Amino acid sequence: MNSAVASRFKALLVFFMILSTIPCVSEASEKDTFVKYVIDGDTITVPGRESVRYIGIDTPERGEPFYGEARKRNSSLVKGKKVTLVFCEKERRDKYGRLLAWVYADGVFVNEVLLREGLARRLPIPPCGTMFATKFKAAEDSARAEGLGIWGYAKNGPVDGR
Repeated sequence: MNSAVASRFKALLVFFMILSTIPCVSEASEKDTFVKYVIDGDTITVPGRESVRYIGIDTPERGEPFYGEARKRNSSLVKGKKVTLVFCEKERRDKYGRLLAWVYADGVFVNEVLLREGLARRLPIPPCGTMFATKFKAAEDSARAEGLGIWGYAKNGPVDGR
């Protein structure tokens, strides 16, 4: 194989490797919308009173350590902003009727940011919750190693009297 052909082959291989980390177009659809209300760290409301639950992550619930921080950070990332919701066509809604989506705001992958900052943990529920498993695991592992958010609390116990 000559060097030009080998170069093209390598470029195509890299292209397909990158493509494999993105949900397949036939398996996903997207919608641009505005966030009306932030319910908590991983759930928002969009026009039409539709609730959207973030795929692949779980943030603390009301009364748990870092609930307020996760909700506030989610709000700073999405509230009042135009976001892109990417839906997994294999499972569009959860058992509570909420839309399931990966959320992007201002070019930022919100699900991943919350993991990377230690304000969420992975929730790899198949089929859709495993699509970004490697990326989400790396983000969570980074936060855990740095002792950020819930991972600092887990290591050191209550912080600031919580």
